Amino acid sequence: MDYFLSKLLPLFVYPLGLALLLMCLALLAVVGNHKRVATLLLAMSVVVLWTASTPTFSSFLRGTLEGAFSPLPAADYPAADAIVVLGGVINAPKEATHTYDLSRSADRLLQARRLYRAGKAARIIVSGGGSEGRVPEAELMAAVLVELGVPATAIMKEARSRNTRQNAIGTRAIMERNGFRRILLVTSAFHIRRALATFRAVGIDAAPAPTDFEVAEAEFEILQWLPDAEALFETTYLLKEYLGLLVYRLRGWVE
Repeated sequence: MDYFLSKLLPLFVYPLGLALLLMCLALLAVVGNHKRVATLLLAMSVVVLWTASTPTFSSFLRGTLEGAFSPLPAADYPAADAIVVLGGVINAPKEATHTYDLSRSADRLLQARRLYRAGKAARIIVSGGGSEGRVPEAELMAAVLVELGVPATAIMKEARSRNTRQNAIGTRAIMERNGFRRILLVTSAFHIRRALATFRAVGIDAAPAPTDFEVAEAEFEILQWLPDAEALFETTYLLKEYLGLLVYRLRGWVE
C-alpha cells in the first residue's frame, strides 16, 4: 500500500494530474451551482497546463537544476580512486542481450570513459540494479563501457541499488572493501545536486563530474511560449527531481 501511494499521490503534483484534478473539482463546483468557483478552478487548470507545456518554462526549470555546475574538459577534473557512474542510462531487458536500449542519459557512460582515458582514476564503478527477473543495469553498463574501449578489469559493479540513496550505500561498501577514499561522481547535470548531497551524507568524499547538460541559451521566440507535448514531458521529468530532493531532505538522506 505504501508503495502504491508513493507512486499515486505524486501524480497530482505533476502538471497534467494537477490540471485534471482542478478540472474535476470545477465540474463538482458546477454541479453544486458554484459557478464562480468553477470558473476559477477551470482557469487555474488552464494556466497550470499551459505554463508547464511551454519550452520557456521547462528550460527555466532545467536551468535551476543545472545552473550550479558547468561542463568541464576531462583534464580539468581532480584525480580520484574511482569514477562512479549512476544508472538510469539503459532500459534493461528481461534477458542478457548484445543490443542495448540506451536512454537520454547515456552521456554518463561517455563521461566515465573520458575521465578514465584522461587518467583521473584507475577504476570505474557502475551502479545500478534492476527489477526482479531483469538483468541488473550495472551488468549492461559494464558491457557498454567495454565496447567503448574500457578494460573489463577496470570495471567494478554495484548491481543491487534501486535509487540514489542505495547507489551511495552500495558504492560506500565497495570503497571500504578496496580502500578507496575519493571518487568522481558521474550523473546527469539535472541530477547531480541530489546525487552529490546523498553520497556526501553517507560519508563519501565525492567530487562532481556532471554531464548531459541540456539547458540552452534562451532566445525570445513566440513558439517558446506555446504549448508543446515534449515541453510538458520535460517539465514533469524535472519536477520529479525536485520532488525527489524534497523527499530525501524529509527523510534525512541529504543535509
